[in-house]
Amino acid sequence: MTETHYLERPDNRNLRQIPGDYGLPLIGNALSMAANPLKFCDERFKRYGPISRFAMGPSHIVLALGPENARALHLDVEKNFSSAKGLGHFESLIGGSLIMKDFEAHRFQRRLMQTAFKKSSMDGYVDHINAICAAALRPLPGSGEFHLGDHARSTLMEIAAQTFTGVTSQGSESAKLKTAFEVFVDGFTFIFPINIPGFRYHRSLQAKKYIAGFIGELITEKRHNNDGDILAHFCRELDENGQYFSDADIIENFVLLLFAAQDTTTASLVNACLELGRHPEWQRRLRDEARALGKETIGQDDFEALPSYSLLFNEVQRLHSSVPLFPRRSINACELSGVEIPADTVLMNAITYNHVMPGWWTEPHKFDPDRFERGEHKQHPFLFAPFGGGAHKCIGMHFAQMVFRIFLFHMLSGHEIQLRPGYDPELQYLPMPKPKDNLPIRLVPVD
Repeated sequence: MTETHYLERPDNRNLRQIPGDYGLPLIGNALSMAANPLKFCDERFKRYGPISRFAMGPSHIVLALGPENARALHLDVEKNFSSAKGLGHFESLIGGSLIMKDFEAHRFQRRLMQTAFKKSSMDGYVDHINAICAAALRPLPGSGEFHLGDHARSTLMEIAAQTFTGVTSQGSESAKLKTAFEVFVDGFTFIFPINIPGFRYHRSLQAKKYIAGFIGELITEKRHNNDGDILAHFCRELDENGQYFSDADIIENFVLLLFAAQDTTTASLVNACLELGRHPEWQRRLRDEARALGKETIGQDDFEALPSYSLLFNEVQRLHSSVPLFPRRSINACELSGVEIPADTVLMNAITYNHVMPGWWTEPHKFDPDRFERGEHKQHPFLFAPFGGGAHKCIGMHFAQMVFRIFLFHMLSGHEIQLRPGYDPELQYLPMPKPKDNLPIRLVPVD
């Protein structure tokens, strides 16, 4: 079956032979899934087992839970699961990028990003990230309560402007680009693609148009200079035939990176600080490691001396997975967990549920970063997979962890995170988990 054929076929909606239900008319199970996907998945696992059917609006989907189904979908040994069709909802926003490509087309696009995320390249981003984080945090201690989610997002947008494109924080050009970044990323929460002024989806498309124009004007120059930003690496990368990637390839993958790198890392930082506020002993542990370095800035070579930062990052991803769900679509009929799945069926594995699945983890809902020191996550190669796996494993995962460590290093080296007394926030789970109120905190200087 050729790629053209499966890409043109509609989704299969006939799943009556699979246990489950389609929820309410028109909206299906959308409300219960969005309200708490962990609860939704747990209830369905206990009632139906690892394979069940449900509906999100008009889409009929098979929920394939557990690490073994995650392995089957990620590794895709028989090349039977399409990311392009599984993510079809976002085609108008990131349709030309590598995440929306399958098999050889994906491998070709992935080459574009490889140099930008090599260690030697990322070493060139470190000074910018340290400087931006230090400057952003400088006025906060002793200034009263602020919402970390808003602050972290603004800081990461500044990092994106400089590290991704080389644009400095000075001038209206940077302000316009950062605003466009924010509007574009916000668009990924759309439910219906209403391309009419005033709707989020329309604003996101307009922001993408602005970003594409901005990036397009830089490509020729960056192909022939020595800039060290991520866009410059993209522009100078050569394909297997020794040719530059097309302008369209560069632009589409750049905007994908923008989407993937911003809100996911913001959510990770917010959730980390929520847990650190609840567990001050871990703040002290991280602070002691940071101070032992005797440095005002850090880079990749310092990370081995900060082992608790890695444990924290992993536990935050386990409890608050930045990418809670990942979709695929079957190309041909197949079998998962002993259940026959028809061709052209949309499938979804819940990373967020695998990370707390009963029977695998010790006290799965308890904050315990040391479980990664004990190796609980090693029971199955896809039990803990916050960045996916196989051919589609996130190429920017080391960059995300680098930003996470540097931001927290500057925050914790000389300060304590304090939450409101009795703080118990209402959480949102989709598109990624975090407190709905963006985590009000205080930063208090410590000796």
